[in-house]
Amino acid sequence: MSGMRTPTALFERDGTTLVPTMSCRGPWDHGHLHGGAVCGALGWALEQAVAHDALALARATIEIRSMVPLGPLRTHTTVVKPGRRTRVIEATLADDSGVVARATSQWVTHRPSEAPPSSHAVPARPALAADPGAVEGMDYPRPGFNCDAIELRPLQGTTETAGPGVTWVRLRIPVVEGEPTSGLLSIMTLSDVGIAVGWEPSASGAAFINPDVTLQINRYPTGPWVLMDSQVHASHHGVGFCETVLGDDAGPFGRVLQTLVEAPEHLAIGIPISS
Repeated sequence: MSGMRTPTALFERDGTTLVPTMSCRGPWDHGHLHGGAVCGALGWALEQAVAHDALALARATIEIRSMVPLGPLRTHTTVVKPGRRTRVIEATLADDSGVVARATSQWVTHRPSEAPPSSHAVPARPALAADPGAVEGMDYPRPGFNCDAIELRPLQGTTETAGPGVTWVRLRIPVVEGEPTSGLLSIMTLSDVGIAVGWEPSASGAAFINPDVTLQINRYPTGPWVLMDSQVHASHHGVGFCETVLGDDAGPFGRVLQTLVEAPEHLAIGIPISS
C-alpha cells in the first residue's frame, strides 16, 4: 500500500449512500471500517434528518452489529418520536447483507444564546503530533483511520500503551467529500476513539473491542480539537466499559461510554486500538 494517495475525506456521497474511502479502514481487518468511520456515517445521516430544525443532539447510541465491510453503505433515518421540544431519531447503515450498524438519538430544543461556554482551565496542546504508524509491531493500514484521518497530541499515555490516557484529537479530513464537517459530526466521528486513548487488556490478557458507543453532550465543541480523558473499568469476567470525559478549549462538554467485551483470537492485532 506504500505510495497510495491518501483520500481527502472519509466518504464519497451518492445520494443517501456513502461510499467509504481507504481512510475509513481500521486496524482489526484492513477490509473493514474503523468504528469512528461507522459513527461518522451514522452521525451524517442523523444530521441530515434535522438539517432544517432548531434541535440539538443530547444523546446518541451507536450499535455496531458486526464488522462493517469497506463498501457502499445505504443510510436510512426514521423519526421514532416526533416533537417540537424533543425528538427521537433512528439511523441505520446497510449493505447487501442487511443492516450492519444502527444509531438511536435524542434531540432537544436548541435555544440560541450569545453567551460563550463557561471558561475552564484546560491543558495546552503539545506541539508535536503522535505517529501511531511508527510504532513497531502495529499493523495499521495506510491510508487508514488511525494514522491518516485523525491527529493525536497525547498528554498522558498513548494509543499504544495500556492505561488511562489524556489526548487532544481532531479530524484531519472531512467526513463527506465536498461537504463541511460540523462540530456535531466531528465529535460523533471521534467518539469511538476513547477506547484507544484509555485502552486496557482484559484480566485474561485478551484485547477488548467495543460493540457500541454512547455519546452524551450538553453543547457542541467550540473548535476542531477535542480533549479526551479516557479510562477503562473492567471486571474479571471479560466485560467492562470505557468512560471518556470530553472537553475543548472552553472546558468539559460531554461523556462517552463504550461497552467492552473480549475480542476473539482471530481479531488480535498485538495491541488493541479500537473497533
